[in-house]
Amino acid sequence: MLSRRHAYWLCQIAGWGSLNAIKVFMIGLQSTFALAQVANPVAHAALGIGLTHAFRHYAKRQDWLRLPLRALLPRILGGTLALSVLFFVCFFALCQYTPIAPLVPDDLSAWSWTYLVSAFLNSIIFLLLWSTLYFGLHSFWRYRQAEIDKWKMEARAEAARMEALKLQLNPHFFFNSLNSLRALIAQDPDRAQSMVTRLARLLRRTLMASDEKTVPLQEELSTARTYLELEKVRLEDRLRCDITMDDGTADALVPHLLVQTLAENAIKHGIAARADGGCLTITATREDGMLEIRVTNPGSLDPAGGGVGLENARERLRLLFGEAAHLTLEESDGTVIATARMPFRTSPPDLSPRSASRADGEAPPPQEVPQHV
Repeated sequence: MLSRRHAYWLCQIAGWGSLNAIKVFMIGLQSTFALAQVANPVAHAALGIGLTHAFRHYAKRQDWLRLPLRALLPRILGGTLALSVLFFVCFFALCQYTPIAPLVPDDLSAWSWTYLVSAFLNSIIFLLLWSTLYFGLHSFWRYRQAEIDKWKMEARAEAARMEALKLQLNPHFFFNSLNSLRALIAQDPDRAQSMVTRLARLLRRTLMASDEKTVPLQEELSTARTYLELEKVRLEDRLRCDITMDDGTADALVPHLLVQTLAENAIKHGIAARADGGCLTITATREDGMLEIRVTNPGSLDPAGGGVGLENARERLRLLFGEAAHLTLEESDGTVIATARMPFRTSPPDLSPRSASRADGEAPPPQEVPQHV
């Protein structure tokens, strides 16, 4: 199967070759060819390929292909007009200063105004057709990729929900929670009742999660806090938690269950494996238009790398926020640091080109989250 690069060059050669073949045929019906005119279609095609390729390279360097249509159209029209002038001047300079002769009907002169205007208009039409095909195909590919990413996002969101259920409801976690609650019933009935309420809240939030792919940071931290309180019943004093966020970040949108995934990973691979436990720290900061969520815990990185949950979180970040977002894991002085960075947004990110024409839905009202656990 042809790669996109090979398809591009094949289309360039076939397109300019066919165009000049038609040109030669039409002129041939009206006049006879001289030997100096044989090189004309070859020079015309080579110049067309060279200039359009340079135009393509310039458009890619200026990142035109990522612009919305209303910003792209004036650039295409202006660039095509400038390219037409350059093409016209270069081609007739070749005809003037080299043995290459222009293909002219017998009833016109190569330097008559009628022929020059006609040739210039033809250059505009040819290059406008090239620009329409090139940028039109790229717009189609972008639209198709956006649709694919949209469906992948929905599939990843469902996978994340199921992964969260698997992590939360696996027999080890579930039976440990029940055993802790059974012990509390006799020792501290009020606390046991509170833990049952928190467990029910966590299950309800997971099972009845909104179809939105993002939630306000404050709501996400509230869910993570509920999960940590349940784990604290099992780990007791071995688990200490600290959650902080900068002012003005409460309404920032983050992928659903992102923080809880990072917290689960920190407890499973770090704190739960240590006899003396440790402190799990969650911080959310805003800087230069970016939101950074950092989860730290004592321990060391797993040599096998991140699990399914972390890879799922990375992919959801990419689909929601593009290449500007990322999730990293690093170890420093016996501390594992998970850092998620994403653009700071308070309205849902676009998942398809059509979403730009729809009014943004309002995010669910955030719940109050204490700054420290």
